[in-house]
Parts: sequence; C-alpha cells; structure tokens
Amino acid sequence: MPYALLAFLSLLWGSSFLLISVAARGFDPLSFAFVRVAIGAAALWAIAYGLERKWPRGRKLWLRLAGMAAVGQAVPFVLLGDAARRTTSGDLALMMGAAPIVAFLLSRWLGEGPPWTVASALGLALGLIGVAVAVGGPGDGSVLGKFEAFLAACCYACGATLSRDASRAVGPSTAAAASMTLSSAALGLGWAWSGGSFAKLAAIPAPSLEAMAALGLANTALAYFVYFALVVRMGATFATLNNYIVPFVGLILGAVFLHEPVALSAWAGLALVIAGVGLTGRGVGVRPARVAAAPVRP
Repeated sequence: MPYALLAFLSLLWGSSFLLISVAARGFDPLSFAFVRVAIGAAALWAIAYGLERKWPRGRKLWLRLAGMAAVGQAVPFVLLGDAARRTTSGDLALMMGAAPIVAFLLSRWLGEGPPWTVASALGLALGLIGVAVAVGGPGDGSVLGKFEAFLAACCYACGATLSRDASRAVGPSTAAAASMTLSSAALGLGWAWSGGSFAKLAAIPAPSLEAMAALGLANTALAYFVYFALVVRMGATFATLNNYIVPFVGLILGAVFLHEPVALSAWAGLALVIAGVGLTGRGVGVRPARVAAAPVRP
C-alpha cells in the first residue's frame, strides 16, 4: 500500500507539468496563478477542516504564512504560467527536479540543516551541472522559459523552508490552506487591477479550464492530502522518494500526450539532477520528521 500511494503521488505531481502547459494556452500568467491558488485554497480548507480544525493565530505566524504565500505560491505560479508559454512541459519537469537540492542549500545557509559532507557537496555540484546541461541543451523551449522554471523551483524551496514553523503550529494542511488564501487575495487584486474579469475567464477554451480545475483539485489539494498521509504512515524520508520519480513522469507524459521532443541533453541533465538529489540525501543522513514541511512541488 505505501508504494502504491507513492506511485499515485508521483503520478499526480508528475502530471502537473502536462496540465500546466495545457492550462497556460488559455490563461495569461496572472490569471493562471490566481485561479489555481483560489481553487487549491478552497479544496485545502475542506481537507484541513476535516483533519486539523486549527486556525492560525498570532502576528508572527501570519507573517510567516504571508511569506509562504508570496515566495512559495504566488511568485512561482506566475513564473510557471509564463514559462509554460515559452518552453515544454518536459523542461518544466527537469527544472523542478532541482528543487530539493536548492532546499538543502537554503537549510544550510540558514543554519537549520545537517553539516556538509563530501557526498552532499558532490550531490549539489552534480545537480547544478545537470540544470546547466538541461538549460543550455538544444530543444523547443527557450532559455528564458527554462530559467523561469528554475526560479520557480527555487521559490518552492524557499516556501518549503518557511513552512516548517507554520506546519508545526497549525498542521501542514491548515498552513497550506491559509497561505493559499493569502495568495488568492493578493493575486486576485492584481488580476482585477490588470483588467481581469469573470467574463474573460468564461471565454477561455474548455481544455484549459479543465486542466486548471484538475491542477487545483487533484494536483494540489488531493496531492497534498496523499503526501501528508504518506508522511504519517511511512515518515518524511519515504515520502520524499517522489523527488526521484516526478521528473521522469513529467518528461514521459509530455512526450506521449503533447508529442514533445526530448533531447539527449534533457535526459543527461535529468540523470545528473537525480544523482545529485540522491547524493545530497545520502550525505545529510535524512531521517523521518515528526512534522513535514510543505512539499517542494509544482
């Protein structure tokens, strides 16, 4: 059963890149981010109410949630909405594969992570080389689109780091729901100020609307629920094994359903990134956590 949950979670997050590419055909980057977080927030509140029933209290906690909202959701969602217009879903998956390495680097910089080892340093180097190979290699996507996706991965890593204290205080589902509510409010104001309207949303082609609904309900809310269920049952170490699987799923789904060409440099870059994630995890001696941070996922 745990391996079935892990496979299901990897499929959910791996298919996010395919759905992002389809949704971005009809949504501009700002409306893409706004609608996605609004759907995700509503669904996550339903999950949080059933599981935790806690309300965030205190100025310090709300400030941390605001940081999660800005860095871990609003900014990367806008970046991905634009990146999906410039590059392939496979490139998005590749760049997102580096997020766990960025998260480790951030934890060391903040003094929260375990000490450096030869393996972790080598893993970091391999991961960054893999990103460089993937960005610089041939393919249909633009360098700018790939770079935006990598910046989004860095933002997700920052958001996961910020989420730890909030998750301890109110539970991970409530922290994610509250931060997405703040994201929805901020992005909604920007969307309305820039001329967005529900009439324009209604005119978006059905495939993009369906992909957006799936992103918010299945790839955000349901995936968070499965992730935290896996953490409770098997520990955070086991749950983070999806980091090795998701980029492969993203590349394969883009090639099969969107007929995207996958260059040899993409496979080489992915192999280096996955090797880097594995060495980094081995080097730091990862142990199960009592409370999981928000997952580093699209």
